[in-house]
Amino acid sequence: MIEVLVVDDSLTVRMDLAEALEAAGFVALPCATLADARATLAARPVALAILDVRLPDGDGIDFLHELRVDPRYAALPILVLSTEAEVADRVRGLRTGANVYVGKPYDAGLVIARVRQLVAPANTSAMRVLVIDDSATFRESVAAALTDSGYAVAQAASGAEGLRRASEHRPGAIVVDGILPDMTGELVIRRIRLDPALRSIPCLLLTGSDDGTAEIHALDAGADAFARKDADLDVVLARLGAMLRSARPAASDAASTFGPRRVLVVDDSPTFLHAIAGRLQEDGYDVALASSGEQAIELLAVQPVDCVLLDLEMPGLSGTATCQRIKGAAAVRDTPVVVLTSHDTRVAMLDALAAGADDFVGKAVEHDIVTARVVAQIRRKRAADEHRAIRERLLVAEGRAALSEQLARSNAELAAANRGLAFANRELEAFSYSVSHDLRAPLRAIRSFASMLDEDIGATLGDISRDHLQRVLANTARMSELIDALLELSRVSRAEVSCVRVELGAIAAALVDELRAREPARQIDIAIAPNLIVHADPRLVRALLDNLLANAWKFTAERTPARIEVGARDGDHAFYVRDNGAGFDLAHATKLFTPFHRLHGEQFAGTGVGLATVRRIAERHGGRVWADSAVGAGTTIYFTLSGS
Repeated sequence: MIEVLVVDDSLTVRMDLAEALEAAGFVALPCATLADARATLAARPVALAILDVRLPDGDGIDFLHELRVDPRYAALPILVLSTEAEVADRVRGLRTGANVYVGKPYDAGLVIARVRQLVAPANTSAMRVLVIDDSATFRESVAAALTDSGYAVAQAASGAEGLRRASEHRPGAIVVDGILPDMTGELVIRRIRLDPALRSIPCLLLTGSDDGTAEIHALDAGADAFARKDADLDVVLARLGAMLRSARPAASDAASTFGPRRVLVVDDSPTFLHAIAGRLQEDGYDVALASSGEQAIELLAVQPVDCVLLDLEMPGLSGTATCQRIKGAAAVRDTPVVVLTSHDTRVAMLDALAAGADDFVGKAVEHDIVTARVVAQIRRKRAADEHRAIRERLLVAEGRAALSEQLARSNAELAAANRGLAFANRELEAFSYSVSHDLRAPLRAIRSFASMLDEDIGATLGDISRDHLQRVLANTARMSELIDALLELSRVSRAEVSCVRVELGAIAAALVDELRAREPARQIDIAIAPNLIVHADPRLVRALLDNLLANAWKFTAERTPARIEVGARDGDHAFYVRDNGAGFDLAHATKLFTPFHRLHGEQFAGTGVGLATVRRIAERHGGRVWADSAVGAGTTIYFTLSGS
């Protein structure tokens, strides 16, 4: 029997955990103090320790450190329990060497799931069989027959419990009844087949139906074998043995979507924070809590999570800034972030998504919707991780003949996906062009009639009415600029690329002359390097430089002396446009070249499409674009073109 040490000064917690551990087949060794824990460890070998932080005779984290520096317990799995609000304790415990941290109030089922994961012997999973059946009598008879045949057995009485047990145990095979209280056996198997970590597990479906098509339905659902419940158990064992002999090895390194899912909830309102945490824990989630963006960043540095639920408006580090920090950190940037806000508006949604959020949910929506969004994001993340892992394995094993067919199939699927994406992009570009073009005529009509009103009666209007009219004129002009920019981006994306020898310096000089003609009073130093030769499309290159020089001109408006340089970097065929203007924080660099992303206030207002156009032009030439900048220290935009 596997013995588990439980160290907690609360009698209620000790009794609750002991009862749950005993019911799960473990031996619980409860201790109320560190002195008792040391005595128990000295007398008995334990497979795992559950450790509280606040204890009468010391600090649990200090005791954790004591265990980690002792060679006898350096590898002992340790699960730390502490009040969820104590973020510092969680961070300290994980940094000291805790394997898992669970916040109080805890869910006993989650604790047991974590214990099973930490102590499960890896070398016995191939011979473990999970039996899922709501009949305790039949389940026990099958389990007894399997045990007599040398298998280790796990049991579940419902489909949902079976999926959780499959995630915990990673069995070598699953035997599932066709009819369960909460779902059919076919649905259980379909969900197993959709799970990256479990899909290779062979499944045997049992049925009591006399329908001759039952076997066809079972195999269509993904079952590897089929047997009738009224058959002799020797037949079931024979089917199981044959199924295991032909089974493929299962990949056990992926995370199962049915396993314990950890969600970090970040909100400065204790009431909302604990309310949503309670509901998520009822749904079987392991929940970590943070009351600020700073705490969230600190927690993510020591404990990965499956999803982040993030309030948009918080004091200190705002939700937007926190999201940008998460998406800017290589270790956690792929973690899904779902933004929660009480302001369920289009502007709030666009701000959240622009900051890198994966989804946006109003706080007023039903809890089931929030949970569904979290599940969808976790499923997407784990599917992406699986695809990435498969690709890495294929690349490593590229030379192996046994994997050549699989690699070819994967490449074909990727090519098909790329063709579909290219088609979708063309359709989107055509739609964008058509809509933008169609908007021009009514917008011009609005602007013309507004101008006529201004000329005819503007002088007679009161201050408020005249201000309203001027706002109409200003906003129609702004929209006209935006439509022109979208049309330009669409033209850039659709135009044929004809590469010839182009001198970038000559184009840049002509564009600078145009800028000086518009603002002759500007005193600005322009330096254009000689011999900036590239093979490219001259129309598209002119559009690229026009956007970059216009930005540099605009962002140096408040600099004295102002300076703009156009040149080439030695060694890598990269050209650049550099200015000594306002600059920006590089934390925003990942969004800089996306449409409608603006880094500065109204004094530098633009369409937000210019740099997206620059990126599209570089990509159409087989090149790329990137930036280097600092607030107050200017910006350098680099770009390459395949003909450089």
